[in-house]
Amino acid sequence: MFTYKPLTCNLAKAVQVPVNGPLVEVHLTDHSDLPVSVTNRRKAAYTVLNESYQNYAERIRNLTVHADDLWVITAPKCGTTWTQEMMWLLDHNLDYQRATDVNLLRRSIFLEFSTLVPSFEQDTIELVDRMERPRHIKSHLPMALLPKQLWTVRPRIVYCARNPKDMVTSFYHHYQHLHGYNGSKETFFEAILQDLVMYQPQIPHTLDFWSISNEPNVLFLHFEQMKRNMYSVLKEASAFLGKSYTNQQLQSLEKHLSFDVMKDNNSANHSELLRMMKSMSGVDVDKDFQFMRKGQVGSHREELEPEYITRLTNYIEQGLKGCTFQFME
Repeated sequence: MFTYKPLTCNLAKAVQVPVNGPLVEVHLTDHSDLPVSVTNRRKAAYTVLNESYQNYAERIRNLTVHADDLWVITAPKCGTTWTQEMMWLLDHNLDYQRATDVNLLRRSIFLEFSTLVPSFEQDTIELVDRMERPRHIKSHLPMALLPKQLWTVRPRIVYCARNPKDMVTSFYHHYQHLHGYNGSKETFFEAILQDLVMYQPQIPHTLDFWSISNEPNVLFLHFEQMKRNMYSVLKEASAFLGKSYTNQQLQSLEKHLSFDVMKDNNSANHSELLRMMKSMSGVDVDKDFQFMRKGQVGSHREELEPEYITRLTNYIEQGLKGCTFQFME
């Protein structure tokens, strides 16, 4: 069902970190269970994960999916947490009290987390399997590695895309402070261009979900759209869920989801995840670092060298060649 290609070149080794272990490319060998819109277009996206994922791949692929599930799927650092909090509140009648009392890590469980961090004491796949329904589930896995029942049971799926130029800068800081990467920025950015970093490549991951974006059970969003006009996104997401809220309710939710409020919301800003990662990895997380760091559109211009931006632009153009999809700027 899967093939695994160890990444043994010097650049791949340079971006490996102890908390995750050695990296491998993970490929699905039989694509017959995937949506026809993907398999007709090209081979579905593979991804880079850590070696221990091999012990869990079949369990994830065969996970039972329920029609009342809601899956939030993104590439890393593409508005995942933001989307999770938004969709959970909209789906639970704006229950802010419960959202405060129960951490987002438990309201919307990260399916493959225990595969990425082998030292984590809980089995997140089992936690998802035992969740009270309707379940909210988060994953960064590409379409080919997700449970095959997603394409037959057809639960609600929400995908959020983000321009790779901003993703890469955010992911670099994430890799430093959560995974313990201590190599150079230049090495990390070069490894992104060569698809050697965890969960890369991003572009085919996004294109697979874009190809099913017209399906009635799929809501395809853009990070940039959420930044520029969250109110319209809330209207669209409410309609997707079959919910009806007043303008005042949506305005209050928009304020709750603003970056300044979210970054100080300890139930949703992943401050608990930072503590967990520090405990498991021994990484000395900068006390000033926050999981929700900037949340800006175009912040790459402040952190990437012009030469690298040019190379990344060419990489994106090549990845989108022949496609109608475009990332928002």
